[in-house]
Amino acid sequence: MGPFAIIGNPVRESMSPSLFRAAYAGIPEGTYTFMEVPDIAAAWKRVLENGIQGINVTMPFKTSVLDLAHVLHSPVSQIRAANLLVREKDTWTAYNTDVYGVIQSFRESGTGMAGKNALVIGAGGAGRAAAWGLQLEGAKVFMANRTVREGVLPLSGIPSLLQQCTLVVNTVPWDPGTAGSMALTSVHTVLDASYTLKPLRRVAEKTGARYVDGYCWLFHQAAAGFRILTGLDPDRPAMRRLLGL
Repeated sequence: MGPFAIIGNPVRESMSPSLFRAAYAGIPEGTYTFMEVPDIAAAWKRVLENGIQGINVTMPFKTSVLDLAHVLHSPVSQIRAANLLVREKDTWTAYNTDVYGVIQSFRESGTGMAGKNALVIGAGGAGRAAAWGLQLEGAKVFMANRTVREGVLPLSGIPSLLQQCTLVVNTVPWDPGTAGSMALTSVHTVLDASYTLKPLRRVAEKTGARYVDGYCWLFHQAAAGFRILTGLDPDRPAMRRLLGL
């Protein structure tokens, strides 16, 4: 089995190696490691030199890694972002399990998505995956981002959007002051992508909004990714214990 790795920058604090070991306790030491690299070219050089068979991909490489894949598994070609590449002989296939992570996180919290209005904050790879997943489940999605483009509103529009949307997915690192001014209420369910910063947790707790921790997203996308990487069913209870879920 393997070897496997996660690539990104920064990535040294990633939970992925620990999650992988929890998912399958019998793997030899060194089967899964991390590669913190300055750019995608350096990452790919190390992947090939080390005979890596599969990689989890985190920021800032979720888009640039597509140029390395031979096959884009649905819906990667639409999202234009991948968080997993798997090698089969000389063919690399790109996957996006963030979609599954978002859908399952809302489901686990008891929150339906069909017919709801959803606000996705951030239009990077994670944000686009979240938007795709919500749309698959029947939600109408609005996006807000620092950089505005067609179909993406400015961050200044968030207060107005929160009056229309009950579901919120946050993928940007808010500072406490700015996050505190966000007009969340008890009608909102908030999913944070980050499991370290958790920028909207305190705001949600103060306002009565339902908060879904980024660990939930991490767990669901990692469980799906493990199955794709190895062909095995992960030890989900062990993964949950590791994450405190």
